[in-house]
Amino acid sequence: MPRPPKIDEPTKTYNLLMTKSQYDRLATYAESMQKKSLEQVAVADLIRDSIDIYLEILDEENKAV
Repeated sequence: MPRPPKIDEPTKTYNLLMTKSQYDRLATYAESMQKKSLEQVAVADLIRDSIDIYLEILDEENKAV
């Protein structure tokens, strides 16, 4: 059975190169968060959340200019 989609809008695939230590740290956080939650938490979820936070900051900075 396929996984249910997590994103309810059009998507774009992007190949990301990161260090192994970055990935390992994110994987540790994802595993910890998943244990506290009733849903799956993946490294990709953390990366998408981080992108959203960064974009919000950029949007706020651009409004001030």
